[in-house]
Amino acid sequence: MFEIAVCDDNALDRKSLIERIEKNMPEPESMRIHEYDSGKSLLNSIKGIRFSIIFLDIQMGELSGEETAIRIREMDNNVILVFNTGFVEPSPRSFEVQPYRYIMKNMAADVMDRYIKDALKRMIEFSQAPLMKASVNREMLFLKADDIVYIEKYKKSTRVYISENAIKIYGIKADHNGQLPDIRIQEKLESIYEKLMVYGFGYPHDSFLINFKYLIYCTGKALKLKDVDCMFPITRSKAVEFNKLKQEFMLSKYKEGEL
Repeated sequence: MFEIAVCDDNALDRKSLIERIEKNMPEPESMRIHEYDSGKSLLNSIKGIRFSIIFLDIQMGELSGEETAIRIREMDNNVILVFNTGFVEPSPRSFEVQPYRYIMKNMAADVMDRYIKDALKRMIEFSQAPLMKASVNREMLFLKADDIVYIEKYKKSTRVYISENAIKIYGIKADHNGQLPDIRIQEKLESIYEKLMVYGFGYPHDSFLINFKYLIYCTGKALKLKDVDCMFPITRSKAVEFNKLKQEFMLSKYKEGEL
């Protein structure tokens, strides 16, 4: 069951958006909508419900949509966020929480329907992404694609670096020196790439894969990922395919007329 949250302190706006979501549901029997009139009530529900997608107003009393989104990301790094607002333009803080879409309430009906359909389609695609079987401290760990920042070749296996939020969610603890344990996947990098390339991963170098979701800077020869100090090189042999996948990812996220 896909759990969908609609959070807006305006009852009429909630009703209107819910009607549009219901109209555009590709699989109505597998989707359930929950509505909230404040960021606080939504955050309380997240403790007991694993939402697949959240439609979130930005201008709300007491707790704004941006602040609510920041707190959501502290609890769940994978849920799809869609900002839905009447007046506010996106700020740098808006993009820090990685919204998938930014919908204006005064959009033309056909455009809004297209954005909603696309967000729901993305929600379904995410649910179909494979879980990656990994190990940490000799214990099994099943990682979602969105948990992974990058994967590198390491000896005869691969080593995985996951997001800070994922580290918290999985309860992975550092040792007394502050070092996190290695997370390994016992597969070749090439075979992992075949599984993940359609879910927003690129292969810029023979030694590692990266998740475009965490890409914050990229030139023709190097890239930088969120929460990672080093720069990653892009080799000439991988550049064409890598840039093609990067462009497809960016276009799927920020289409013409979107932010």
